Amino acid sequence: MDKRDEDVRLPGAIVRSKKGRDRFRTFAVIALDGDNPVAPLIVADGVLHRAGQRKHKNPAHLELLGMPVETDRKRLSEGADDVEIAEICSRYEKLLGNEKNPLDKEQSNDL
Repeated sequence: MDKRDEDVRLPGAIVRSKKGRDRFRTFAVIALDGDNPVAPLIVADGVLHRAGQRKHKNPAHLELLGMPVETDRKRLSEGADDVEIAEICSRYEKLLGNEKNPLDKEQSNDL
């Protein structure tokens, strides 16, 4: 396991889903669940997966985007609310110039 794989497991890490229905979405790692060996990471984005409806993810299905500044990491580890989580994820997407899902534009045009 290299350094980036270990960093994905750190609470407060900002990650992007590579697999599943939520692929391309940006999440914050909120906590670790040691009782779940398959999907030990608990992530939230403040919108689709809120703090109260956290999502378990397998670390192999996540790509590390980075670690937020210390103040944001502290907010996440102390139990940030949905608005704070969404702001942190959104700020990271804008910083990196990333879109949530490249298919969203195509899907919205079909409606």
